[in-house]
Amino acid sequence: MINTRMEREEGMTYEELIRELKTMRKQVNHYRRLTKEMHRLDTEYWYIQHQAKKGALFHIELPNADRGDTRKG
Repeated sequence: MINTRMEREEGMTYEELIRELKTMRKQVNHYRRLTKEMHRLDTEYWYIQHQAKKGALFHIELPNADRGDTRKG
């Protein structure tokens, strides 16, 4: 996401530059958090698949699962 102020030929003021750098830092940090979460979810998925292939997972019985209603009664 490039701001149009950065594309101007006359450049930016110091305050604009600082504001843009802070915004970019927030975007980079957000991307890092998203990437970290994505890697965690990938690892959990791989582990669950690996355990399923080994037969180490147990079946969870849901009452009324055939009707789509998991509430008792």
